Amino acid sequence: MKKILTLVSTAFLIFLLGFNPIETIKEHIDNIIHSEYEKLDNPQDLLDKLLAHMADVDPELTFENGQMLDSELGIPRLDILPFSEIEHFDKNDVIDGYIVRPVVEVDNPKLLILLKAKDVEASLRLNEALTKVRSDQWVDFSEADIYKRHLINKNQIIRQGNYLIYVTWEKSENIVKVFERHVR
Repeated sequence: MKKILTLVSTAFLIFLLGFNPIETIKEHIDNIIHSEYEKLDNPQDLLDKLLAHMADVDPELTFENGQMLDSELGIPRLDILPFSEIEHFDKNDVIDGYIVRPVVEVDNPKLLILLKAKDVEASLRLNEALTKVRSDQWVDFSEADIYKRHLINKNQIIRQGNYLIYVTWEKSENIVKVFERHVR
C-alpha cells in the first residue's frame, strides 16, 4: 500500500510540475518514426525544406526554383531576403540567414527568420534580438485585427544548436517541427 501511495503521489507531483509523460512519449515515437529526416547543415537547404513544407500545406502556394509562388497566378507571393535586411542583428554573429515575408502586404505580420549563428554566444545574442523583433511586431500590430494579433501571439522563437528560427505564421508549430527534425 505504501508503494502505491508513493507512486500515485509522485505521478501527481509530476503532473503538477507540468511534465506530461504522454507528450514526451509521443515526441519520442515521432522522432523514431521520422528518423529518416536528413540533418542539414546548410541554411539554404534548411530554408528550402521549410518553404517546401509551407507550400505543401497551403494550396495557394507553390515552391519552385527557390521561390514561393501563387499557385494560380505563378507570381511571387513571398520575398526571400538575406538576414541583413533586419537591423536588430549584429552581422558578425551570423554565418548565414534568411527572412521570408509577404511580397506586397505591408500590413501582414507573417514573418519567418532563419539564422545560423557563428557560435553559442552569438546564438544567445541573436535570440535576444529575435525577442526584440517580436516586441516590435506587437507594437506594430497592436491595433490590428484579431487574426493578425493571434498570429503574433502564436509566434515561436526556437534555438537549436547554432540555428535559430523565428516564426509568425499559421501553424507555426508545424514549421518549427520541420526545423527541429532537420537541424543538427
